[in-house]
Amino acid sequence: MSGLPAIGPYLAPFEGLGGIHFAVLAMGFFYGLTMCSLSCLPLVAPYVFATQSGFGGGFDATAVFVLTRVAGYTVLGAAAGFAGQVVLDHVGLEAPMLVSGALVLLIGFLVLVRRRTSCAAPRGAARPQRSSFRHMATLGLATSLMPCPPLYAVMLYGATTQSAMTAATLAFLFGVGTLASPIYYLGAAAGWVSGRIGQRTTYRYGSLLRGLCGLIIILFGLKLLSSGYGGL
Repeated sequence: MSGLPAIGPYLAPFEGLGGIHFAVLAMGFFYGLTMCSLSCLPLVAPYVFATQSGFGGGFDATAVFVLTRVAGYTVLGAAAGFAGQVVLDHVGLEAPMLVSGALVLLIGFLVLVRRRTSCAAPRGAARPQRSSFRHMATLGLATSLMPCPPLYAVMLYGATTQSAMTAATLAFLFGVGTLASPIYYLGAAAGWVSGRIGQRTTYRYGSLLRGLCGLIIILFGLKLLSSGYGGL
């Protein structure tokens, strides 16, 4: 499994807490409070900021993002356990990064399109919240494919079990651990700040800010694509 880490170094600090399941849960909890939040914030904050949805809207959209990410972890875990030796022998980081980058690029372009098509709308007009939730769910799926060393270590361990159920359970537990994250409130803060800016500025200025957020997301997607192509 080219480029994927062994699970040992990541599980080692948690092995004294109990069996493999509790250790994976604890590992997810630790990384959810630290690395997972930091790596996802450059995607969550710009998108929520672009929606100008306020504190509550930002919190809800971020929750959709996180829950979809957990679902993505679970599906990937099941696939790794089902494929077993095939995953161990042939799967690396490149293909997931390319898919992740493509999804992130799609959302970034949609943010830019929203900016262009909404310039003629009256100030304060907003697209249905359901659209934002769909976009955040797509970003959550994309981040489940991003190169996260502890997650891929869990996937590698799940593949060695050659059991879809066992691997899916471990990946799900890791995802549940990451739910303990400050990213909900960081996303909510981005929504609150952008909402306040939207109330105090002209519609055109707010549109420019949304365009900037779209460009940030696009650059993030291009970085993922570049890394994926570079590893091929």
